[in-house]
Amino acid sequence: MVARNSFDTGSAEYTRQEAVNVANAVLRGDLGIIEGARLLSSLAHRLVPDWTDDADFVVLCALDSETDHLPVGAQRKRWDPTALVERDALVQRIETDAKQDVEAACRNILQRFGAA
Repeated sequence: MVARNSFDTGSAEYTRQEAVNVANAVLRGDLGIIEGARLLSSLAHRLVPDWTDDADFVVLCALDSETDHLPVGAQRKRWDPTALVERDALVQRIETDAKQDVEAACRNILQRFGAA
């Protein structure tokens, strides 16, 4: 058994709070569906023992993987404006299709990690 130290506890709390903040931002509409899924996906391995066995993170990680070629968030600044126009329609369609599932995952994350 590995002993935990205070850094581990603080780091775990920070990760939970970050997940809560991102989930809230997605639900408020302050963060896009794809960008929020990417951020939550990046936290999965620190929040759950096996994201592939967690219904919420399967949704988020799958969307992240399926859309990793699309520009969202800060990445958009590095893209050619003409290429962005082409991709924006695809981003919009995917976000519309995934919105219900991602928002449900975000609500579950708030329930699971919102109260430490």
